[in-house]
Amino acid sequence: MKIRYTRHAKNRMRFHKITEFEVETAINEPDFIEPFIENRSNVWIKVSEKFIRVTFKRESDEVLIITAVKKKKGWR
Repeated sequence: MKIRYTRHAKNRMRFHKITEFEVETAINEPDFIEPFIENRSNVWIKVSEKFIRVTFKRESDEVLIITAVKKKKGWR
């Protein structure tokens, strides 16, 4: 499975200091999955004292990462 990142996702990852490994872990082994709009999904993982939320969209043979951010509070 190929993973592709939008420019927005790369910028958010750089700002929040999120690695590609953490994003791939969230996609492959999420702690929580929530559906989102327009065939998108949010996956959450807990890292240390914070949570990482990755918004992505599955396309034919790849996954498009739309954004990734760190949050103090987790999923609801």
